[in-house]
Amino acid sequence: MEYADIVGQVQIGTTGFVGNLLEGLAAFGVFVVIMVAGWYVASLLGTLLRRFCNEIRIEKFLEKHGVHDAFVGFTFTNIIVSLFKLYVLVFALTIAAGVVKVPILAYLAAQAIGYLPMLFQGLVILMTGLVAGDYITDRIKANKKMPFANTLGIIVWVFIAYNALVISMPMLLPAADPSLLVWSFLIVIAAVGIAVGLGSAIAIGFGLKDTVSEVAKKHKGKIESLL
Repeated sequence: MEYADIVGQVQIGTTGFVGNLLEGLAAFGVFVVIMVAGWYVASLLGTLLRRFCNEIRIEKFLEKHGVHDAFVGFTFTNIIVSLFKLYVLVFALTIAAGVVKVPILAYLAAQAIGYLPMLFQGLVILMTGLVAGDYITDRIKANKKMPFANTLGIIVWVFIAYNALVISMPMLLPAADPSLLVWSFLIVIAAVGIAVGLGSAIAIGFGLKDTVSEVAKKHKGKIESLL
């Protein structure tokens, strides 16, 4: 191969590399612009949605019925606003994937679009279970005539929340195995049963100790005669 041919090949390779680099940088720039715009729109619409929830006093409504604390540290408004903003960002990702035509972005956008309906369904099921469990638990604890009301209320809440989590888990985390929750729940139930059994046996043992001692003293002669 002559020197001119080598120089020509190098020039072609360099030109191709620079062209691909510039094309990649341009695609990345467009992607960043679209996602930043999507984030801005999501934040703006999220703020409007939060104001709307405040206007209709949805948190006051939940607090009035005693279920405002059902979402383990989150508020209903925050959950709804976060889910809405996520939808807007996925929509922006879909637009960006269509503009820059990068296969990995198109794949991620398609996966996100397919996952969002499942996420929404899973959250609805889980939140419904948490609200129902919290409402029933509060009613049980408020009943002063019911024995062990607090303990029974906690048990009912755990049972309802656990079943809601098992049902919603395949939707929230499609790759997760719900059977792990089942086995862990059975292990916890077994541990609680063993603990309650041992605790009851020890309590009964200490409670009957004095009674057994008195009976033994009264019938000491009969016991010795039998031995």
